[in-house]
Amino acid sequence: MAFRSVLNWCLLFLLLAAPASAGTLDEIRERGVIEIGTDATYPPFEWKEGDRFRGFDIDIGEALAKELGVKARWMNTAWDGIFPALLSKKFDLIISITTITPDRRKIMAFSEPYYTSGNILAVRKEDARRIQSLNDLRGKTAGAQLGTTAQTVLEKFGGIEVRKYNTLNDELLDLRNGRIDAVAAEAPVLWWAIKTGYSDLVTVGDLITSEKYGIPMRKEDTDLIAAVNQALRKMRADGTYDRIYSKWFGQGAQPQAAAVEKNLQEAGGAAESRAGFFRRMLPLLLRGAVITLQLALAGLVGGLVLGLVLALVRLGKVPVLRSLAVAYIEVVRGTPLLVQIFFIYFVLPEAGIRLPQLATGMVAFSLNSAAYIAEIFRAGIESIEAGQREAALALGLTERQAMRWVVLPQAFRRSIPPLTNEAVALLKDSSLVSIMGLAELTRTGQELISRYANPFTLWPAVGLIYLCMTLPLTYLSRRLERRLETR
Repeated sequence: MAFRSVLNWCLLFLLLAAPASAGTLDEIRERGVIEIGTDATYPPFEWKEGDRFRGFDIDIGEALAKELGVKARWMNTAWDGIFPALLSKKFDLIISITTITPDRRKIMAFSEPYYTSGNILAVRKEDARRIQSLNDLRGKTAGAQLGTTAQTVLEKFGGIEVRKYNTLNDELLDLRNGRIDAVAAEAPVLWWAIKTGYSDLVTVGDLITSEKYGIPMRKEDTDLIAAVNQALRKMRADGTYDRIYSKWFGQGAQPQAAAVEKNLQEAGGAAESRAGFFRRMLPLLLRGAVITLQLALAGLVGGLVLGLVLALVRLGKVPVLRSLAVAYIEVVRGTPLLVQIFFIYFVLPEAGIRLPQLATGMVAFSLNSAAYIAEIFRAGIESIEAGQREAALALGLTERQAMRWVVLPQAFRRSIPPLTNEAVALLKDSSLVSIMGLAELTRTGQELISRYANPFTLWPAVGLIYLCMTLPLTYLSRRLERRLETR
């Protein structure tokens, strides 16, 4: 977690050297669409069900786009990658309940505040009397979402062990299971979560922070900043903002039960059996599984082609090419796949190379798997007895013909079991692309859990689908290993 946080901020400062953008608002109006980044795992502000975005922030963004005379296009991005994505121009602005802080102002511009609230503590009901404030948490453990102001407040207070999580639901589950003593998060989000699925938890005490939430934009987009502020003022003046606020939160500071229930019913959240819930979620999960399979298949095919080339070059007789192949293999195998995804998606746009989310995942998996597959092929080629190659040359074949017709067929056959294992690893590693917000199987599960607060049904379902995808491959690998042993 700490590594990912450091990486996130390092990338932000790397992106500060981006060239200035002129006429961003004109570009937006010319294309007729404003692209908005959000982390759709934070009800009641934003969440995603299927292809539909819902929540307070979503309604604000749609109304803002209407005021600007364009349509809104929502770009779902994981929170720990959302700021680098903005600065690398993956979208025009962020609407995702973002607290305005001095540190963030150093690298981004903010609109005028459009919502005011703060963080509050949530504990188990049986602990509500003994934990009422931050002072009561000294010597105890509290959870916060990675990169949020809740994490900063807990760490600055001192005397509290802070555990950092990717999503709110992860920390609420640890709180429910007794692994931590409290959770700090935005008050409306905690109230919503308790109302919708964590009835064994309760918020305690007063707000531990008072925060203003704004819309982050790039500092150089001065025309867009002015237009957004003007649109927000108009929305407040003509009553649009008040109507959206009342829809989601009622008239009080805490979301009223009637407003919560109404929105739950509109989103299809009526009570149902676990089996019925599973059947209703299955098509959405399978849609994510299709993207997972696409990523794994593209990574395997691309890795096979590039990996074979790398293996042959590494075993070749050209020193310069051999050194380059070795360097590529060592660098790729020596760095985490997550870092490689970050580099391709967030840093390369500064060099003019912009890839969509799915294409980024496919390229990253292909380049990464190629390094491992190259070593698999190299080991397979070197395992073929030298006498076979020598015999082929004695029969009049050239070096290339001997490699193609004698060595490679046998090496490929011996490489099939480890290649199958590589395919299984690619399927499981596909969850890393969720950092970009790409809705593969794991990310889809996170989004649905954030909406329905039902991890006990959804996570087993996600695991079962992964198992259904990997079991045929592992079975095939074992069959091939046994077959090769008998030969």
